[in-house]
Amino acid sequence: MEYLDLLYNDLTAKGIVHPYWVVGLIGAALVFFFIQLHYYLGRYGRLPRFRNNRGIRQDIPSPPVSVVVVVRGNSFYFIEHTLPLLLGQQYDEFEVVLVDCSYDDEIGEILREKSLVVPNLHVTCIRQQSHHEHSIKLALTVGIKAARYEHLVFTTQDSYPVSEKWLSLMAKGFICGDVVIGYCGIEPKKGMANRWMRCSRLMTSVRYLSAATRGKTFRGTEHNIGYTKSLYFDSRGFNHLNMNIGVDDLFIQKIVRTDNVSVVMNPNATVRQIQYGGLGWWYGVSKYFGHAFRYYPAKARRAVRNELSSRFLFFATTAAAAALLPVRWIAVPLLPALLRLLIVELKMRRIGRRLGEKKFGGTYILYDFWAPLGGFLMTLSRRIRPNKAIWR
Repeated sequence: MEYLDLLYNDLTAKGIVHPYWVVGLIGAALVFFFIQLHYYLGRYGRLPRFRNNRGIRQDIPSPPVSVVVVVRGNSFYFIEHTLPLLLGQQYDEFEVVLVDCSYDDEIGEILREKSLVVPNLHVTCIRQQSHHEHSIKLALTVGIKAARYEHLVFTTQDSYPVSEKWLSLMAKGFICGDVVIGYCGIEPKKGMANRWMRCSRLMTSVRYLSAATRGKTFRGTEHNIGYTKSLYFDSRGFNHLNMNIGVDDLFIQKIVRTDNVSVVMNPNATVRQIQYGGLGWWYGVSKYFGHAFRYYPAKARRAVRNELSSRFLFFATTAAAAALLPVRWIAVPLLPALLRLLIVELKMRRIGRRLGEKKFGGTYILYDFWAPLGGFLMTLSRRIRPNKAIWR
């Protein structure tokens, strides 16, 4: 009480009419501080210690796997650079199934010629219909039906594995689950924009990876995910067929249970998405796929919103209290802010190492401050100007 009386007198001397409002701001900041600790020490903080292979017998063999990729548009870069990486995986029994939706005779001919000389490459084609482009869900269904093996791993033509061990690590996940959730980061490049995209992708991934490790899976990434044929056909295929999105979240929510998901976090199991543009490109991609968020389970939506809103309110109440307090009391709200910043930075660095992410620490501090406002603006933009391309 002595300190409260001293604080009250200092605030009164500064000319603040209602000093207890400032005390209330400090109390509110501390509440939001502990909510943030709940996320970064509790939910997200467990990721660096998570081991998917605990309790798995080492003598159990990994199953044969079909890697399914949909080829669309200009695919020459994929054929020259990414396809050799997929075919060169160090794994005993696997095949690569390409679904050719490029509608390009030259690309189709190149793929057919390669399939004649590469035994584990299988190519199937979807013919173009006039004034109609086939959906990604139809293309994936064709690839699933064409796959030889029960266990399927999916990636995209605009992403590539960083290691020859990628497939073996993803396939090992099938030993303890029928759904395998992996990680895909943005390819490292020079520049602030690239580091910003990588921070954004990392934070988005941390949310769904941590949920999956707790048996509350709500999404994966189309660039690095796997599930079995049986799950696909038993669930009667993809849902939300009137949408061009949802293959890695809305469909995953349909097939997961609390006990059938494996989470694979290993630098060698990471794939990288090719960066095609700057922040404008990234904004468009995030907005497009973010339209599926409104269809997520209420608990998943609430968890994301609570973390972002508590972060924003923590920053706001801390800044307001620091602005109103006399100089000798400023440390009271600023110390929790610095402690949170240290915890977040250390945790994200450790998680980043598990996923193969490096050299983004300074940028992540800026992203940490911007993310709540950026998330709000993105949600507002999706509601005011929805992207009609998501609908068929």
